[in-house]
Order: sequence, then structure tokens, then C-alpha cells
Amino acid sequence: MKDIRKRVVDEFFKQVKIDSLAFKEKNMLDYIEKRVKPMHVEINLLTYELKEVGMGSANLIVKIPANSKTPKKSLFFDSHLDTVEPGIGIEPVIEDNIIKSKGDTILGADDKAASSAMVIAIEEIVNSGIEHGDLYFIFSTAEEVGLMGVKHLDFSKIKADYGFVLDSHGAVGGVIISAPFHYQYEIKIRGKASHAGIAPEKGISAIKIGAKIITDLPQGKISTDTVANVGIVEGGKANNIVPDECIIRGEYRSLDFNDIKTIHQKVQMIVDKHKGEALGVEIEQKEEYKGFSFDTDSDIIRFVNKAITDLGLEPRHEKTGGGSNTNIYNQQGIIAVTLASGMMNVHSTDEYIPIDDLENLVKLIVKLAENT
Repeated sequence: MKDIRKRVVDEFFKQVKIDSLAFKEKNMLDYIEKRVKPMHVEINLLTYELKEVGMGSANLIVKIPANSKTPKKSLFFDSHLDTVEPGIGIEPVIEDNIIKSKGDTILGADDKAASSAMVIAIEEIVNSGIEHGDLYFIFSTAEEVGLMGVKHLDFSKIKADYGFVLDSHGAVGGVIISAPFHYQYEIKIRGKASHAGIAPEKGISAIKIGAKIITDLPQGKISTDTVANVGIVEGGKANNIVPDECIIRGEYRSLDFNDIKTIHQKVQMIVDKHKGEALGVEIEQKEEYKGFSFDTDSDIIRFVNKAITDLGLEPRHEKTGGGSNTNIYNQQGIIAVTLASGMMNVHSTDEYIPIDDLENLVKLIVKLAENT
């Protein structure tokens, strides 16, 4: 593994300087395709469109066919190419073996630490001639806006035993073994408008009814594994009009699906309780993604533990309250876990990544590919 450290840092600098907000990843997709094409790998660009919002992008799958004479696991690795704001004009700098931005933007290590490591790992695997099974490298898009890229992925293109989504904070060696089920809801309350200065008694305030509903809705840390939140409240047209509409949007997440069912029923009961006060109340509750959980002695966890240990690192098994592409792969029946990629303070201008972790991430991908 010659000069991996320098190569992955150079690759990372190139990638984070390419602007790629969600649904605006074309330049990154073009760059990755051009970058790996000379390596004689199979490249499959799969476009998708969200007609309801008039936007679209693509997912890029790079495949290295198996070359092993003995059976090897078929694996996939996933990173997303989109970043959050402020993510335009990123200028990375190095201080004390740590890479960060100049301070007025994010760094983009979420998730270009992973996409950079994947590119160097592809290069390393192809050039070294190590024996491996089929390997898929998935460069997905629009992850930061609801996992949209992976939700529109053609899963028939991936024939893998295990998958590794390289998209969690913390030093390389972390393994997310459990992530939550996630539901969102929208409540629309219809009241009656009236002039607030002349005949307020003739109106029905949708906001007042909404306030009662919000007061009753589950919020905050419900239990060790369960949280809920009211995030958006909209309503009213002017100070002198009794508001005839109020919209409430919220969510709840849990590692325990029984808690999800309980909150689902509770939200509905709260809405039903206040229905008679309004001219109309509508509620929609929908699943964003399913959760997943693996025992520490399950096959995939033992598999990744060995690779981490072989690198001289200590495996860390962690639970998370956030979702990722991993949730979607698992609900499609593709066994996958999320791995830490070294990024820290993500989604902020204080984001950074130690160079050691960039290097270790490349080595971990290669070690997993070998699966000896």
C-alpha cells in the first residue's frame, strides 16, 4: 500500500473542492467516473427523477469483478456525494495532521472522506492484484435530503453478501449495529377566518386548536431508545385575521418498533381528541425508513470485527438515533452496517477529519475486500 496517506489526502482535497449540494452532484459524478475509468472497472451510471419535485440526479456503481480462485464474500461499499450547506467554495487546510475548512463552510468529510477512500481503495485493489470476490462501490446522491438517491437505486444491480456504508462520525473502527425506525407526520387543522378586531367570536382559531394538540403530542426523549419532536408549525395570514389553518409537522424515531406503534396510535388519539373543535382535521403519518439491529455475534459483525482487528484497531459497537443509506439497504434485504469514517463535528463549520482516519479507512476497505 504505497503512499496511501498522501494519495488519499490529495484525493480528498480534490473532491471537497467540487461543489455538490443535494441534486447538484453532476460534477462529482463526472469526476468519479473519469477518475476510475482508466482502472478498467465496470461503470454503471443510473439516473433517477423525482417528478413530484421536478428534480433528479444519479447513482454511480463501480464494479470490480471477482478474481479469486477460492470463494470470497461479495461486498459493496457506499458513500454519498452530496453535502449540506454551507458547502460552496470549500477550501480545506491542514493543521497538526487534521484537515478542516477555512471556517466559513463545512469541510465535506461527510461524506467525501468515504468517497475519497473508496477511489483510492479501488485503485489499490486493482493495482495490487489481491484476490477478492465481486466488489461494488456505490457513489450515491441526495442522501442529506431524505436518502433520496438510495431510495431510487436499482437494487438488482447489486449482488452482495454484505454491505458497508461509510457514513458515521468517529474514528475508524466504529460499527453501527443498530439504527432507528423513523416516522414523520403532518397535521392540518381547518378553522374559520374572521376579522379579529370586529368579530373574533365568529372565527375558529386553527392555531389555538393546534396549540392544544402540540401540548399533548409526545416530544423529547421518551425512553432510552425513543425520541419525538414537533419541528414545524405554520399558520395565519395576518395579525387581524382569526387563523383558519394551522399545519403541524413532526417526527418520532425508535430502535424499538413497539414504541413506534405506541406513538403512532397516541398521535392519532390526540388528533381525534381535538377534532370536534375544528371544522376539519387531517393527519398523515408515514414511514421514512425501517430500523435495523445486529447482534454482536452475527456473521457480518464478526466479519467486520476481524478486518478492524487485523489493522491493529479496536472495534467499537455503537447504536445511533440517526438514519442513513444503511436503513434502506437492510429493508431491501441486503445485509449492511454503517462504519465510522473519521469525520467529526459534521454539518458545521467546525467539521474536521484526522489524516490517520482517512488512511485507515482506505486500509479497512482493502482489508474487507480481501476477507481472509
